[in-house]
Amino acid sequence: MALIALTGAAGRIATALRPRLRAAGHRLVLCDGLGVVVRDVDTAAERAVECDLRDVDGHAAAFAGADLVVHLGAHSDERSWAEILAVNIDGTHAVCEAAQRAGVTRMLLASSVHAAGYVPVDSPGAAEGMPLPAPDTYYGVSKAALEALGGLYAGRFAMTVVSARIMTFDDAPGGPRSLQSWLSPDDMARLVLATLTTSAGGHHVVWGVSRNTRLRVDLAPGLAIGFDPQDDAEAYAAGVEQRDPSRPPGVLGGGFATPDYRLGEPHGGARSRS
Repeated sequence: MALIALTGAAGRIATALRPRLRAAGHRLVLCDGLGVVVRDVDTAAERAVECDLRDVDGHAAAFAGADLVVHLGAHSDERSWAEILAVNIDGTHAVCEAAQRAGVTRMLLASSVHAAGYVPVDSPGAAEGMPLPAPDTYYGVSKAALEALGGLYAGRFAMTVVSARIMTFDDAPGGPRSLQSWLSPDDMARLVLATLTTSAGGHHVVWGVSRNTRLRVDLAPGLAIGFDPQDDAEAYAAGVEQRDPSRPPGVLGGGFATPDYRLGEPHGGARSRS
């Protein structure tokens, strides 16, 4: 039984992970911002901590004794540069520094497909190995910075760090793009447990994606750390294609990479347009 600390504990991914990690016998420290309510805390296995994402000392205290830090806390969409810098970049630095100060030797950092959003879906760079960053937004830049910080802390402090380029996390695929890019909650839990138990040291950038029939990226980097996803979006394909028969986009970032997606605006400004 391990002690696992989660940042962004009130968010969608952490909420899906918690019952799965508890069922595997692990205890959890649930960290989120001041005034953010983490719901349905199981006091027998979970402890909630309110802490600003940039508070190094507060997170170091919360992480004491943890076997793994899973860093999920961030703006999950495009924002102004100032907001992205303060939360996604400075916040990731604070979490990494806190983990190091607390003596935690393993971290799973939530990167994003948008760190490589301009990589063509049908390119050799997508199909084999792991492409270099090609961010599509300020948000994507923050995830490329997260990966760089992961590499720094792994090298400088002999930590095991996995930066997971999460593709489309949801309970089920919602559109044509996600038939290629879906990451199921069960496979996300498998990724956490692989990071907890892997014998591979250093920094590893992997795809956070399920074993989809229509997959266009390489599972090999994840398999190298023991992440062996099991779920397949194809089980939902008939319903998805009936709802939305359009073709998936030509680059990994999808709509984030289109010319009319405005930098610095939530949802690319789409919700404010007439």
